[in-house]
Amino acid sequence: MTTPVISEQDKTEIAENIDIRLENDINAKCCGNCEEEIEEGEVIFSKLQIDYSTPLYNSSKIPKIHFVVPTSQSDWQHDACLEKENSVQATISLWCNENLENFTDIGEGESFNCNVTSLPKNILDIEVMRDTKNNVLILPHFLWINDLKSENVKATLDDLVPSLLEKKIDRDTLLKEKPYLSGARERAFVFICSHKTRDKRCGVTAPVIKRAFDKELQAHGLYRDNSDFRADGVNVSFTNHVGGHKFAANVLIYIKNSNTLVWLGRVTPKHVPLIVDSLLLPETPALPWPEMVRCIKKYESW
Repeated sequence: MTTPVISEQDKTEIAENIDIRLENDINAKCCGNCEEEIEEGEVIFSKLQIDYSTPLYNSSKIPKIHFVVPTSQSDWQHDACLEKENSVQATISLWCNENLENFTDIGEGESFNCNVTSLPKNILDIEVMRDTKNNVLILPHFLWINDLKSENVKATLDDLVPSLLEKKIDRDTLLKEKPYLSGARERAFVFICSHKTRDKRCGVTAPVIKRAFDKELQAHGLYRDNSDFRADGVNVSFTNHVGGHKFAANVLIYIKNSNTLVWLGRVTPKHVPLIVDSLLLPETPALPWPEMVRCIKKYESW
């Protein structure tokens, strides 16, 4: 394994978005009886071909807005958002591609992202099961668009996205003016690429990483499964292709209180206790491994 590389300039840029602490400055221990499972997970990772030599920083783009669509799945066809032509996710993806250039100089970030995830969809709604209606999570704003129909995607996003990026009205006013919106109750969302159809490494690593997160979060009272609606927890879900399979496991972390996205690569089970302890528990998150950052952004408060 080659020692990861990061320049001092990159460290400086990362430090502008989040505190950087040395690993041994943070006293994180894995929960209870997790050590043996972490060791078993490390053995699994050691058998995979992971790129440990290429610098990670700036290997992914910072999203202006990240649309997250629930599917109750952990793997998808090769082009996950385009599995069904008239689905909500396909229509959002098309809107993103057609409209990004209109917002080049508006708001923070570089891209419009649309991903499908293992977050649950309403299986009792026939339109949802046909993928022509769904709830859509908007990050880093921690908002839900409720019951968005494919036929209404363009009109809804044409109206909503400028308000999100320009921030001319505050969050509470926006929620009052747009009744189809609601706030996400979670303190953080963690997404792990599990897209096995695109690359076997993601299908192998993601379940191991999720188990490690779930156990650590349970120990701190922050674990939330899909039937637990208590506020201020952390939701850990699978997502489709995010790019950079060779850097598996890819983990995207959106933190509400600090308005921060931390996108990490090369995450293995041994990293999870420290990620939880340094990024998800404290009011002010800290980063122990700048060399593992693919991109990072502390968005302006809203």
